[in-house]
This record gives sequence, C-alpha cells and structure tokens, in this order.
Amino acid sequence: MLFSDLHCHPVLKCFGKNHHHASNDVKNEASLFYHKRFNYWNRLLENILKLTPYHQSDLYSAYVGNSILLGTAIYAPERDFFIGKFDNPGIENWVTGFGKDWLKEVQRADTSYFESLKKQFQFVEEMEGVSMTIKGKNYRYKILRSGSELERFIENPTERTIMLFYNIEGGHNLFHQVETQKETSEKIVPGSIEYIKSKKPLYFTLTHHFYNQLSGHCKSLPPSIENLRPQKYGSNLGLRKQGEEVIRQLLSNKNSQRVLIDIKHMNPRARNSYYKILEEFESKGERIPIVFSHGGANGMDSFSSKTIINNKLHNDEIGLYDDEIRRLVRSGGLFGLNLDERVMSSNDCLKETRKMICLRKRFKATSGLIWNNIEQIVMATAKENLNPWHNICIGSDYDGIINPINGFWTLKYMPRLRKYLEKHIQKFLSDKPELAYNMSSAEIMDAMFSSNTIRFIVKHFGS
Repeated sequence: MLFSDLHCHPVLKCFGKNHHHASNDVKNEASLFYHKRFNYWNRLLENILKLTPYHQSDLYSAYVGNSILLGTAIYAPERDFFIGKFDNPGIENWVTGFGKDWLKEVQRADTSYFESLKKQFQFVEEMEGVSMTIKGKNYRYKILRSGSELERFIENPTERTIMLFYNIEGGHNLFHQVETQKETSEKIVPGSIEYIKSKKPLYFTLTHHFYNQLSGHCKSLPPSIENLRPQKYGSNLGLRKQGEEVIRQLLSNKNSQRVLIDIKHMNPRARNSYYKILEEFESKGERIPIVFSHGGANGMDSFSSKTIINNKLHNDEIGLYDDEIRRLVRSGGLFGLNLDERVMSSNDCLKETRKMICLRKRFKATSGLIWNNIEQIVMATAKENLNPWHNICIGSDYDGIINPINGFWTLKYMPRLRKYLEKHIQKFLSDKPELAYNMSSAEIMDAMFSSNTIRFIVKHFGS
C-alpha cells in the first residue's frame, strides 16, 4: 500500500542547517533524506517538554513508510515567532531544529520573506533527480508540476523515487517585510504572484500564525507560547481588500495554472468572505474545490451559533465547523487530517491516552484522537446524505513545529496509523453500515491514505 501526505515540511530543518546549498550526502543535515533514528531520548523530550526537534518528514522515513507523494510546504518562518521574550537562537533551535544561524537571519528586521522563499525553492530544486545512496540503495525525489505527470508516475512508478508537490504557507511570503501589529498600506512585492505561479504549487495558504495585511488569522499557539508571542492583533479581522486581490489572481487560470486557496489558519470571518468569492465563480459555472490542508473538525455546528456538539475535539475556530465541512464536501474539496495531538483533541481526551502503559492500548487510544475527527466529519455530512470518504486525506503537518500524536511520530509510521484507524472504522460501520456508502473499510483506507489526494491532483493540477 502506498501513502500520500497533503501537507508536511521536509524542507525546513534541512534548509535551516545550510540555507545556501542542499546536499546529496544523506549523512549531512542539509539533505532531504537525512535521517536520525527516533529514540528514547526523543520520546522523553516529547512527553515531558513537548519538544520535537527530530525529523518527522525526512524522505528516508517517507520511503520506509511507503509515502511516495508529499505536499511539500515552502515558507519563510515569521519573524514574530522568534522575537520577543526569551528570543534566544540556541533555545529556539532546540525547540524547532531550524539551526542557529538561520534563526539569527530570521530575527533580523531587514530579512526579506520573499527572498527567503525563493532561496528555499532553489534549495529543493538543486538536488531534484539526484541519486542519493542509503544502505547501498539509490533514492531520489522529483518535483511534480502537473496532474498528468502524476498519472504517468502512478501507472509506472520509478523505484525508490518520491514525488514532491509544492504548496506555500502564509501570505507574508509575498512581502519583503510586513507589519503584524497594526494596519498599514504595505503592498506585496511586485511580481511575487507571477513568481509563485511559475513554481506551480497546488495550493496557497493565505494566512499563518500572525497578521499579514491580507487576512485575519486564527490563534494557533498554545496559551503558554501565545503569552510570549502575541497573536491577538488581526485575529478578529476579516479578509482585507489586498487579500481578496491576491486570491483572485491566484485563482485566475488565464495565461497560467490556477493555484487553489487553502483556508487553514484563516479565521471564520475571512473564510466566510472567501466562500462568497467561490459562490461568484460558481454562478459563472466554475466550481472551485475548498482545500483545508492540515487541521481537524472543531465539534461545533456553525460559526453563528458555536454550539458544541462533540467535546472530544479541539473546540476552537481553527478547526472547521460542521456547516463548513458540508460545504467542503459539496465543493469536491480535500480535508487534510493534521497529526498534531493538540489541535486534534480536547485536553481531557489527550490526558486519558497518557495513562495507558500497554502500547497496543495506547496506540488504539491515540489513533482514536484522529478517528474522533473523522467520525465528526462523517456525522456532519450524513445530515445531507453526503459521502465524505472521497474528501478526507492525511495532511500531517510533520516538521511544522507540531507535537505528533503518540505512536505515529514520523512518516515511517503511516502503515501503523492506517492499521489502527481501520479498526476504528470497522467498529463504527458495524453499527452504522449505511454510512459506508457501499465502500469497504479497506477501500475507505485506500482513499484516505492515498487515492483521494492522487485523484484530486490529477483533476485540479493542470496538464
């Protein structure tokens, strides 16, 4: 069984270690195939301090876990994440694994987000197609630039080759610098949209952790960190005029390939404004799919009422409301399931999983945190008799400064996650067989872990 991931970060830590040149030496941390064994020390840091500096989406782990298609996020880290109280590059490197030298550069006020973005593209493309030897076997990666190219690859897969497709996370990448704590008249870099489209990303995430003059964002950091890195400004603002202009330029398919918009990190006000733009397109005969690349259901019915239906979930606006889930499925979109334990679960459910000593029982419980989100998606769409099994996929967010769900720490563990999730689905369908929509549990797993993303790319990623 092959696996795909709609959203992960195999580039960040490698680029941070040497942000001038990639390496074809897999023992060099600047190689996308660099692999450091996940060990007891890693688990201890994760369980006690919630630190995860180990590599989660390195391409060797991807290959071992049969992941052949990775949505590779490219973005410049936001300066506000690394300045303020306790802005020590050594400590921040320990937390993120980004490298002290790069973190010092990120902290500088004159560092350009857009130029940093371009350097990352160059970094990835420098080693595209180059064979790299691990344990006597050669591996390589290629960058996907069209849906038809993926069709050919799936029909005739190249041994030990991993396909990467780009996505851009955060509208701040369109600026050199951007004010995050007040409204300004700052404009995006001239030609930045054209440059982005030339790289052919599948989707563009408009917002990230801080305000970017394009759109309001959701608070995404835990309270302990948010106190040190305030996210409040902009979190109650909607879609700005310049943000709408950026969206329309990216969605345009005149003279260039359309880039879809990812609604992750946009707050509900901004998301609702985006849905109105989509309704305009639909009124002209174009149905544009909604992409939610890496997140969860928030267990609430709608933004207007905010009635909590499921208190097992992370009841916060950074997840999707039930009415938004139905909208996404009707659009033919993709819902990428995040594998960050904090944003996929309530604190109470998470605490319960940590009480279990038996690993089999613990992994059943921790995989249940993901299952709870899937069940919410299925029950939300059942109200309109919508089949969601073709719209759910994995969007792990590995290496995106997350705390992976226990037992499923890296891409290597995708087969294990599939095994445990299938057990949850089998139990659910034994009670509600009508919600299988004539699919077996194995077919549902195939769709979720691979074919949904593949089919979506073939359909929406140009020719």
